[in-house]
Order: sequence, then structure tokens, then C-alpha cells
Amino acid sequence: MSEELTGNISAEGASRRKWLKTFSLGAGAVALTGCFDTGVKELQAAGMKTEHFPSATPNVNDGLVRLSSNENAFGPSQKAVEAMQGELFNLARYTDATVDVLKKKIAAQEGVSEDQIVVTNGSSPILFGYAEWITENGNNLVTSMATYEGIPRGAEFMGANVTYVPLDAEMGFDLDAIEAAVTDETTAVYVCNPNNPTGCMVDPAKLTAFAKRVSKKAQVFIDEAYIEMSDAYPANVQSKLVAEGHNVVICRTFSKIHAMAGQRLGYAIMPADQAKSLGGKLRMGGVNYLALVAGMASMDDHANLNTMRDRIKTERTKLTKVAEELGRPYAKNPQGNFIYVDTGMPHDQFAAKMKDEGIKVVGRTWPGYDSWSRISVGTPEETDACVAALNKVLA
Repeated sequence: MSEELTGNISAEGASRRKWLKTFSLGAGAVALTGCFDTGVKELQAAGMKTEHFPSATPNVNDGLVRLSSNENAFGPSQKAVEAMQGELFNLARYTDATVDVLKKKIAAQEGVSEDQIVVTNGSSPILFGYAEWITENGNNLVTSMATYEGIPRGAEFMGANVTYVPLDAEMGFDLDAIEAAVTDETTAVYVCNPNNPTGCMVDPAKLTAFAKRVSKKAQVFIDEAYIEMSDAYPANVQSKLVAEGHNVVICRTFSKIHAMAGQRLGYAIMPADQAKSLGGKLRMGGVNYLALVAGMASMDDHANLNTMRDRIKTERTKLTKVAEELGRPYAKNPQGNFIYVDTGMPHDQFAAKMKDEGIKVVGRTWPGYDSWSRISVGTPEETDACVAALNKVLA
């Protein structure tokens, strides 16, 4: 290689490193700024090729306020962003060792052993992998109406029998009715807590007692995707059940309070033998490295998590307040980053009216709740825009 060429490569590398240091964002993290065009111009000024960058994606930059997918609009911890920035040049290796480091952190936080933990790219692989597990171990699931569809729909798609129990009078999981529906043929029971779409929490003591009884007949899967947003966190968590040896699975995600939906990181806590077999199926080549380093940094940023919980509650209260002022029924005391409200009109009609006002909400609903809609919270400005739209659409 010629001295001139070597010098050019070195200069280009130095230029890139200088740009990364001064601009504080790498190519893989440009989108985190929310200033895509500015970021690309900075890349170009640093001599980096940008032809492979897509233009602003339509679903993000369509001019609508996105309150449809329970995304955390406040964004990830600054420490998580800095952790990713610091690792942009270390993406050449597979992530097995880093997964083990995350498992150690989770084990210490949850009081379980590392061999009881499965880490995946988001929680979706766990949910759909578990749906397949159901079909291989008895083929029968019991859960509630109006709950997250990952496991129930996945199990149905694979041919399992799913029993749906109606919500209770407060639109929460009716644990007594669910327990009554469990038979010797039941493979698993699915509980989403807080529930999506209603946002309702199950009393932790009642859920613990329920899980201990029911898990003697069928495995109890508790989906805690939104648990860190609940007012009484960490008292609401149920990972102690796995630590105590009960036939229970706990599932978590970094997509919600950690605001890492785009990075994909999730984990489950389950009996060690099941974690070994199911984890082997779900590994799929490894886990996103930047998600791992960001997730660990976010776990350690307790101040950010506490602030995030308060900010989400503030915006959520704006939505429940407008529902009350408009006289619209809603699921009381929601504990996620969304509310579930009876709009008084077909859900698709409500979604269309809100879109006309610049707000994107869920354009579908759950069986038996055709006039109900889930609305996510956003930033203060986004939630305020939603409140204004609700006052117009539901007046």
C-alpha cells in the first residue's frame, strides 16, 4: 500500500473520529438527535459517505403526533446514549460475553440466578417463542379479554386453544374467574400487568397468591412490560416467584420506560431448565450490541427512571382529566404510558377524526370494545395537542 494512500486513510479515520467526538453522534445514532438532515450534513462535512442513509422515514415524519404505539416519547437516558456513542467502533464482535454481563446485572437486580434469564432482541421473540412452547406442551392457554395479543394470538395462529375470560367490573384481570377456568388440561395462564390496553394493575399480593396456587396446575406467564411505570414500582414486581422456585415466567422489555423501542432489547426470567431450552431457540445469532450497552447504562441511571416515571404520570393525568371533563368512561387508575377510553363511536371513526386533527391513535380495538381506544402519552406538547383534539372530536 502506498504511503500516500495510507496517509489518506489515516487522515480520513482521524477526521471521522474527530467528528464523532465533536458532534457526539455516530452514523448509527444520528436519528437520536431528531435532526436528521443536520446530522447528514455534518457527516458529509467530515468526509463520510451518506448515500446509504434513507431520507426521513414517512411513519416518523408524516406530520402526525404519534400516540398509537405506547412509545416513550421522552427518549432514552442520556447515559444510555453516551454508552452507545462510546461503543460505535466496537461492533465487529458477537455479543455473547456482553449478554452474560447483562444477565449478571438482571440477576442482581431481580434476586434470581443467571441461568434463569433469557435475553433477546426485544420481548417479541420471547412472546412468540412462548406461544410455540404452549403448542408443544399441552396446547391450552387461559387469559383475559382485551389484553396484549403477543402470546394469545401467536398461540391461536399455531393452533392452540385459547380461553378468554371477561375483564372484571373495573376493567382489570378477573383472577378469580381465570383461576376457575384453569383445568388439568391448561398449559399456561397469561397475565399482562399493567395490562395493555386498559392500563390496570393487579394488586401485587393477590397476584402473588394467585400465581402460587395456579402455577401448581399450569405455568403462569406475567408480562411486566410496563411495570417500571407503575406508581408502586418496585413493590409490584413478581420476579421473586421465580426465585422461590414457582412455575412462573416474568417478561420485561427496554422498549417502554427505558425508551429503547428502536434498539430492541428484552428478557425473561423463568425456571432454569426452561431458560436453557427456550433460550437456545430464541438466540437467533445474538443480541444487538448497542442495545445491550445502552440497556445496562439505563438500568444504572436510577435518577432518570424515577424522573421518567413522574413525567409519564403527569402526561397520563392530562388524558384522564380530559376524559373525566368530557364525561367519557375510561379504565380507572391506569399505570402504563396510555389510557383506555370509550370514545362513544366506532374505533376506526375515532382514529380518522383524530388523524384529521393531526393525532395518530390506535386504528383498531379489542373484541367486545369497538368504541374504546387506547391513547399513548407523549411529550407535554404532544399530549397538550391530543387534549385539544379530544376536546374537539369528543365534544
